[in-house]
Amino acid sequence: MTDIKRRKFVSLMGVSAAVIPVSALVASLPSRADDTPAVDPESAQAQALQYVAVSEKADQSCGTCTLYTGAADSEMGPCPLFPGSAVHSAGWCSAFVPKA
Repeated sequence: MTDIKRRKFVSLMGVSAAVIPVSALVASLPSRADDTPAVDPESAQAQALQYVAVSEKADQSCGTCTLYTGAADSEMGPCPLFPGSAVHSAGWCSAFVPKA
Protein backbone atom coordinates (compact mmCIF):
# COMPACT_ATOMS: atom_id res chain seq x y z
CA MET A 1 0.00 0.00 0.00
CA THR A 2 1.48 3.34 -0.95
CA ASP A 3 1.75 6.23 1.45
CA ILE A 4 -0.92 8.28 -0.36
CA LYS A 5 -3.46 5.45 -0.31
CA ARG A 6 -2.76 4.82 3.35
CA ARG A 7 -3.25 8.50 4.21
CA LYS A 8 -6.51 8.62 2.28
CA PHE A 9 -7.71 5.44 3.98
CA VAL A 10 -6.85 6.75 7.45
CA SER A 11 -8.55 10.10 6.78
CA LEU A 12 -11.69 8.36 5.48
CA MET A 13 -11.77 6.16 8.57
CA GLY A 14 -11.52 9.25 10.77
CA VAL A 15 -14.39 10.94 8.98
CA SER A 16 -16.46 7.76 9.13
CA ALA A 17 -15.81 7.44 12.85
CA ALA A 18 -17.28 10.93 13.34
CA VAL A 19 -20.19 10.69 10.88
CA ILE A 20 -21.64 7.33 11.89
CA PRO A 21 -22.46 8.21 15.54
CA VAL A 22 -23.91 11.58 14.53
CA SER A 23 -26.14 10.03 11.87
CA ALA A 24 -27.30 7.35 14.32
CA LEU A 25 -28.16 10.04 16.86
CA VAL A 26 -30.14 12.08 14.33
CA ALA A 27 -32.01 8.99 13.14
CA SER A 28 -33.03 8.11 16.69
CA LEU A 29 -34.56 11.50 17.46
CA PRO A 30 -38.35 11.43 17.61
CA SER A 31 -40.19 13.13 14.81
CA ARG A 32 -43.13 15.41 15.36
CA ALA A 33 -46.49 13.68 15.20
CA ASP A 34 -47.65 16.34 12.72
CA ASP A 35 -45.10 15.04 10.22
CA THR A 36 -45.77 11.37 10.90
CA PRO A 37 -48.27 9.61 8.64
CA ALA A 38 -51.23 7.82 10.17
CA VAL A 39 -51.12 4.05 10.51
CA ASP A 40 -52.44 2.34 7.39
CA PRO A 41 -55.18 -0.02 8.62
CA GLU A 42 -54.41 -2.27 5.64
CA SER A 43 -50.75 -2.76 6.64
CA ALA A 44 -49.65 -6.19 7.85
CA GLN A 45 -48.79 -4.86 11.32
CA ALA A 46 -52.17 -3.12 11.72
CA GLN A 47 -54.06 -6.20 10.59
CA ALA A 48 -52.05 -8.48 12.87
CA LEU A 49 -52.94 -6.25 15.84
CA GLN A 50 -56.54 -5.69 14.62
CA TYR A 51 -55.95 -1.90 14.65
CA VAL A 52 -58.95 0.35 13.99
CA ALA A 53 -58.92 4.16 13.82
CA VAL A 54 -62.06 4.45 15.98
CA SER A 55 -62.52 2.10 18.91
CA GLU A 56 -65.83 0.30 19.32
CA LYS A 57 -65.04 -0.31 23.00
CA ALA A 58 -66.16 2.65 25.12
CA ASP A 59 -63.49 2.26 27.80
CA GLN A 60 -60.58 1.27 25.52
CA SER A 61 -58.78 3.57 23.09
CA CYS A 62 -55.19 4.36 22.14
CA GLY A 63 -55.38 7.59 24.17
CA THR A 64 -55.99 5.55 27.33
CA CYS A 65 -53.38 2.89 26.54
CA THR A 66 -50.03 2.65 28.34
CA LEU A 67 -48.21 2.23 25.03
CA TYR A 68 -49.56 5.51 23.55
CA THR A 69 -46.95 8.24 23.99
CA GLY A 70 -48.81 11.16 22.42
CA ALA A 71 -50.10 14.15 24.37
CA ALA A 72 -53.36 13.55 26.23
CA ASP A 73 -55.20 16.22 24.23
CA SER A 74 -53.77 15.34 20.80
CA GLU A 75 -55.79 13.67 18.05
CA MET A 76 -52.86 11.47 17.01
CA GLY A 77 -49.62 10.33 18.54
CA PRO A 78 -46.80 7.80 18.40
CA CYS A 79 -47.03 4.20 19.51
CA PRO A 80 -44.00 1.87 19.72
CA LEU A 81 -46.00 -0.90 18.03
CA PHE A 82 -46.23 1.20 14.85
CA PRO A 83 -42.80 2.82 14.38
CA GLY A 84 -42.79 5.62 11.83
CA SER A 85 -46.57 6.02 12.01
CA ALA A 86 -48.99 7.81 14.30
CA VAL A 87 -52.11 6.21 15.76
CA HIS A 88 -55.43 7.95 16.35
CA SER A 89 -56.02 8.59 20.05
CA ALA A 90 -59.56 7.26 19.49
CA GLY A 91 -58.16 4.09 17.87
CA TRP A 92 -57.74 0.62 19.32
CA CYS A 93 -55.66 -2.53 18.81
CA SER A 94 -55.47 -5.96 20.41
CA ALA A 95 -52.33 -4.96 22.35
CA PHE A 96 -54.33 -2.45 24.44
CA VAL A 97 -53.00 -2.07 28.00
CA PRO A 98 -54.94 0.35 30.24
CA LYS A 99 -52.99 3.14 31.91
CA ALA A 100 -52.60 2.61 35.62
